[in-house]
Amino acid sequence: MYEVEDRHWWFSAKRRIIRDLLRRFCVRRGDAPLRIADVGCGCGRNLEELPEGFVGIGIDASPVAIDFCRKRGVDACLAMLPNDVPLEPGSFDAVIMADVLEHIDDDSGAAAAAVRLLAPGGVLIATVPALPSLWTSWDEIHGHKRRYTKATLEKALACDGMTRALLSYYNTFLFPPAVAARIMRRVMGDRGATELKVPHAWVNAALERIFASERHLLGRVPLPIGLSLVAVMRKA
Repeated sequence: MYEVEDRHWWFSAKRRIIRDLLRRFCVRRGDAPLRIADVGCGCGRNLEELPEGFVGIGIDASPVAIDFCRKRGVDACLAMLPNDVPLEPGSFDAVIMADVLEHIDDDSGAAAAAVRLLAPGGVLIATVPALPSLWTSWDEIHGHKRRYTKATLEKALACDGMTRALLSYYNTFLFPPAVAARIMRRVMGDRGATELKVPHAWVNAALERIFASERHLLGRVPLPIGLSLVAVMRKA
């Protein structure tokens, strides 16, 4: 991940979408920077690309991930959801959980732990893989416990005092070719490859533009289906 996430279209487009959601849904109070907690921050690239006026800290259960965060020069510490979170409750304007919940047995407990970090009016931005019917050995190899529907994601995020600001499928435009590729792998034999390769430069750039363009539609135009789901929940 550390080697490819700077350039790979899926990572870079998702970061652009998350940055746009932060700008749209975070409530600014005066001139102070908005505080962001990236829960399950991985190698720290989201924190490295926060919009202007935002400052962040990450937590992750992997010591290797924390080492890579420090290599990037971002602030991160070791933690284990849902009970071992060494951050001050009620002190963040937004919490990011980018493709984290699907890795955790107690996803509702993990979401509740993230919500506790939010100040009043703060937002939780969560992304997850969508549609159980798309399950493949890729999910198993990467430690996924489940894929989500809108209903199961909303249930996992159902915490007292939280209201839904956005719940949508996304990665919609690339849904048809992705499903076709999954069908082909099943027909030809799913070998469960784990290597994540950056495509040829022009292909990578085109895929990044297509995926990232959905940030203009989220919450404004219904996206009926997609490879992933995104939710924005606001604390009362």
